[in-house]
Amino acid sequence: MNDFTKINLPEDILAKMWRKIDFEEAQRNIFKLQQQLTIATFKNKKYEQERISNKIIKSIDARVLAVKKVTDASSVPGIDGIRWIKASDKMKAALNLKPKDYKAKPYRRFIVTEKKTQKERRISIPAINDRAMQVLFSYALEPISEATADRKSFAFRKERSALDVHSLIMHALTEKNAPTWVLVCDVKSYYYNISHKWLLNNIPMDKKVLKEFLKAGFIFEGELFPTDKGISLGCNISTIIANMALDGIQKLLYDLQESKNIDYYEGYTIRFADDIIIFSRSEQQERIYLKKLKQFLKVRGLELSLEKTYITKIEKGFDFLSRHYYKENNIIHCIPSENAVKKFESELYTLILEKKSRWSQPKLIKALNTKLIGWAGYHRVEEAREAFIHIDVTVSALLVRLIQQMYPHRPRKYLIDKFWYKDEYDREVFTLTTDKSIKVIKLSDVILVKHKRLDIKKNVFLDTKYFQEKKEIQNINKINDKYKSIWNRQNGRCYYCGNKITTNQPRKIVIKDLTWDNNTTRNMAYIHTFCEDDEIIFTSSKFSDVDNLDIKEVVNEIEGFDLGYGKKYKYQKLYDYFSDCKKYTFILKFTDIEDILDKKLCPSSYKYKSFWYQKKHGSISRCWIENNYSMKKLDFKKKRITFLREKKELTKIKIPEQLLMSNLPTSAKYEMEKFFEYIIKKYGL
Repeated sequence: MNDFTKINLPEDILAKMWRKIDFEEAQRNIFKLQQQLTIATFKNKKYEQERISNKIIKSIDARVLAVKKVTDASSVPGIDGIRWIKASDKMKAALNLKPKDYKAKPYRRFIVTEKKTQKERRISIPAINDRAMQVLFSYALEPISEATADRKSFAFRKERSALDVHSLIMHALTEKNAPTWVLVCDVKSYYYNISHKWLLNNIPMDKKVLKEFLKAGFIFEGELFPTDKGISLGCNISTIIANMALDGIQKLLYDLQESKNIDYYEGYTIRFADDIIIFSRSEQQERIYLKKLKQFLKVRGLELSLEKTYITKIEKGFDFLSRHYYKENNIIHCIPSENAVKKFESELYTLILEKKSRWSQPKLIKALNTKLIGWAGYHRVEEAREAFIHIDVTVSALLVRLIQQMYPHRPRKYLIDKFWYKDEYDREVFTLTTDKSIKVIKLSDVILVKHKRLDIKKNVFLDTKYFQEKKEIQNINKINDKYKSIWNRQNGRCYYCGNKITTNQPRKIVIKDLTWDNNTTRNMAYIHTFCEDDEIIFTSSKFSDVDNLDIKEVVNEIEGFDLGYGKKYKYQKLYDYFSDCKKYTFILKFTDIEDILDKKLCPSSYKYKSFWYQKKHGSISRCWIENNYSMKKLDFKKKRITFLREKKELTKIKIPEQLLMSNLPTSAKYEMEKFFEYIIKKYGL
C-alpha cells in the first residue's frame, strides 16, 4: 500500500521539486517510450513489449504526469476524502506512486438518474491515489491498445471521434457495389457486465494491479459491496480496457468469408464504444453475423440489447450516434435523427424556462450560445439545414415565452421591440438590450462542412504529422482558432469571387500574395474550393502602372535589381526557362521541371503544396514570379502546374518626338535602353 510517510523530505523542498518539473519535457520522454512500445507491439515482440511497459511505469516522468492529470481534473474525492492540492502533496504522491504492494481502496458509488428517461447510471469514483495509479498504467497500456485495436473502432481513442464514424459510413455506403443491409447493435449494460475472468486472462498488464482495479469493491450508503463483474465508468483506465475487450469483431466476421480475397464491404463493421453497426448485402448474411457476434460477446459475459438491436435495409434508414442515414433515389442522405432533435428541444426547454431564475440575460445568452454551438458542431457534417432552421424557430418561441412570463403585463409587441432587433438579413434576433453585439446565434448561419475521412491505418503514436495536418484542416473548415480572424475580416466572402461562402459550400485557405515573405493569417484568405479551379494568383509589382512611372525611379530600380542568387541559385535553369518563355499559358509536370533542372526535386515538393507557394530567399516560386508568371492551378494529384502570364491591359504608347528626333545625353540613352529592355522582358513583347 502506498504510504506517504516513506517520503520524509521537508514540505518546502518537495514543493520546490514539483515547481521545477518540466512537464512538457516529461511528456516528450514518455511519448518516445510509447512510440517504442507501439513498434514492439506491432512486431509482436512480447519480451520487448513487457520491458518498455515496465520502464514507463517506473519512470518518474510518467508518475509526475499521472499525478498532474488527476489533480488538474476537477473530480469529487474518493472514500478517503483526500485531494492533492499543495505542491508538496503532489510531489510526495508522485514519488510514492509505485505498483509494489499496491492495494486499491473501495470505490465511492453514486447513482445518477436521468431526469427525462429515469434511467439510472451507476458511477464509482476511486480514491485519488488509485486514479493516479490507473493513469500511470494507462500510459503503458494505451500504445498496446492502439497497436492491436480494430481499425474501425472510434470511441475514447486519441484523434478519433464520432465525426470520423460518419465519414466512414458515408464512404462505405457510396462506394461501387456498396452494402444494402445493416445490422445495428447495442451491447446491454456493457460496463456493468463484462467478465473479470476474461479481462484478467487477456488484458496485457500487471495482473495483480489489474485485479486490484477490478475487485476493489464499492461503498454505497455506508455499506461495502464486492465487485464480481464489470468495470467502473469513473475509472481512468476503464475506456482502454473496454475497447480492448471488444477488439477482434472485424477479424471474426472477415474470417467467415471463404474467398481468399476478402470483400471489405461485406461484414463491414464500425464500432463506437458498445454501439456497433455491420453492413452486408443480404439479410441472411446479417443473421449469420448476428449469431457470431452473440457468441463473441458471450465469452466476455455480455449480450446484446433486444430493444436496440435490429436488421434493416439501407433504403428504410437507420439511426446511429444521433444521426439518421437513409437512401433515396440511389443517393445516401444523413440528417440529425428525430430522437436527437427531440432531446435537444427538451434540453433547450429546461435551459430557457426551467432554469430561468438562475440567469441574468447576458448569462442566458452565453449559456444558450454554448449549447447551440456544441450541437451544431456535431451535426454540421450532415444535411442539417432544415434541422438547424427548426431549432432556430424553437429557440425563438421559447425565448418569447420566457419574456412574456417575466413581463406578463407588457404587450407582446413592446417586448419584441425591446429584446429583439432586425439584423442585416431582416431577421428578428434576441439581443442584450444594452449591447446589440451580444445576441443569440442563428444555427441557420452555421456553415455545413464535409468531414475528411480518417486514414484508419494511421497510428496516433507513430503518424504524428498526419494527425497534426488533419487537425489543421479541421480548424480551417470549422473556422476555429487562428482562422476565425480571417473569416471575420472577409465577412464570410470568397477572396477570389467576392461572393458569400454559404453553409453548404466547401472552403479552403490560400496564400494571397506569394511575393510576401510573411505567411501569417494576414496573408491568408478563405476561398470557395470550386473557385480554385479558376485560381489566378496575381503578384504585386512596383511597376504595374506604367503611365504613372517616374523614369529615374525605374532606372534606379533596374540598376539596383539583383536576384540575390548568382551562380549558386539551385533553380537557375528553371529561372532561365521562364525568362525565355513566350507562352501565355502552359502546363509543366513535376517531371518536366526535373528535366529542365537536370535533377530530382526534393521530397517535400511531392508531399506539401507549401513548397510551391512559399516565397523565401532561394525558393522555387521566384523562377516564375520574377518573370511575370503566376500559378493558375496547382494539381497535386496529377503532379502538374498550370502557369499563366499576367494579363495586362493592352494599349499603345506614344513616344515624344524629342526622344526620337533629338540627340540625347549618353546617360539618358542608357537609361531608356535599360528601361525598354525591362518592359519588353516583363510583358513578353
